[in-house]
Amino acid sequence: MVLMKITKGKKFMLEVMEVNSLCRARIYKTKKWIILDVTNKNDPKFISEITYSDAGYAHQGFFSENQRYFFLGDELDEVNFGTKTRTFIFDFTDLNNPFLSFINSGPTKAIDHNGYIKNNLFYLANYSAGVRIFDISKIENKSMEEVGFFDTYNKNNSTEFNGVWNVFPFFDSNNIILSDLNSGLFIIKSNKL
Repeated sequence: MVLMKITKGKKFMLEVMEVNSLCRARIYKTKKWIILDVTNKNDPKFISEITYSDAGYAHQGFFSENQRYFFLGDELDEVNFGTKTRTFIFDFTDLNNPFLSFINSGPTKAIDHNGYIKNNLFYLANYSAGVRIFDISKIENKSMEEVGFFDTYNKNNSTEFNGVWNVFPFFDSNNIILSDLNSGLFIIKSNKL
């Protein structure tokens, strides 16, 4: 994680990701993400920003492997608006004009936290609903299909901060690490993925 200060408005950036001298960053305590050109690290240039309606807390995002799509998780929209788990998929083809391509609604009202992509699979830490795994190979057709899940918090799938907080699917072994707020560390592996 990188922390950068923005002098205008005295806000701070959190969760900065650089890809090919371009940067996307969430501004702490706001409901938007910004895109910067960081070719010159001492003089970042604003390109554009993304916002969306019914924003609770624009928490975390991850790029598709082709870097065309940005998968955004809002940590508080389920709590504030009573929605099912939502992932906002933005199209970044034109960095000057990124747009919301579609919203994927999950099967529960559990709060989403961190999501990551590996081999056309989107791994979503979904608090009380465990980890949810989606096939995103048809994302250009606005399609995400849930292909697996592992629930570590069996009491419910409600809007609580219990269960899976983070997921790490990047091991060569295909082991998947889950960090559960209540029960600790889980190591899982699918024979189908």
